[in-house]
Amino acid sequence: MPKKVILQLAMTIDGYIADQNGSVDWIDATVGFDLDWGYDQFIAGIDTIVMGATSYHAALKMSPTYPYAEQENYILTHHPQPDQTKRHFVNGSVTDLVRNLRQGSGKAIWIFGGGSVIQPLIAADLIDEYQLFTAPVILGQGVPLFGHRPQPLLLQLKSTTVFGPGVMATYIRQQA
Repeated sequence: MPKKVILQLAMTIDGYIADQNGSVDWIDATVGFDLDWGYDQFIAGIDTIVMGATSYHAALKMSPTYPYAEQENYILTHHPQPDQTKRHFVNGSVTDLVRNLRQGSGKAIWIFGGGSVIQPLIAADLIDEYQLFTAPVILGQGVPLFGHRPQPLLLQLKSTTVFGPGVMATYIRQQA
């Protein structure tokens, strides 16, 4: 059985995951990074994280120690560097990477972010579960979560939970 691929992130009401400069400062300004939304339970079910270089550098700034040191991390970058313990720097297709990773055993794969990582995975229908925390802010422009789709991707609502001023909605791919 393939590993589950989970896209879990915060977005604005109008569907942006970052502002036009790539910043997510709006999260702290609206809901705060310290909001308890069940992170400990979520991360306990994750053993692999896939992210872009911008998201990786943002994660490095989150705390004095790298916050995802227990998981295998795959960082998509156009400027590869030597691998570090549990940190693999990859210059290639994110869809090929995720297809290969999901064939392994273990816990779920977390798609952490950036738009250039997320959008190809959505287009290839490689996301099994969407956990989308909607923050009460409208940016009007920025990095959209969803790009142009030639046809609809049908999802099924699994759950909703209110956390502070926002809501976490979890969707799964609609079964045929």
